[in-house]
Amino acid sequence: TAGVPPLRLGFTGTLRVIRRAIPKFQRLQPEEFPFFSIGSP
Repeated sequence: TAGVPPLRLGFTGTLRVIRRAIPKFQRLQPEEFPFFSIGSP
């Protein structure tokens, strides 16, 4: 969403992105996860 290609992120930049995203994912219900679906083939 930031418009930065993944290969342009360094290690510490990636950690920053993940740390900012964790609270959002903790609030999601399992069926709201964008990449995983439980019980669906």
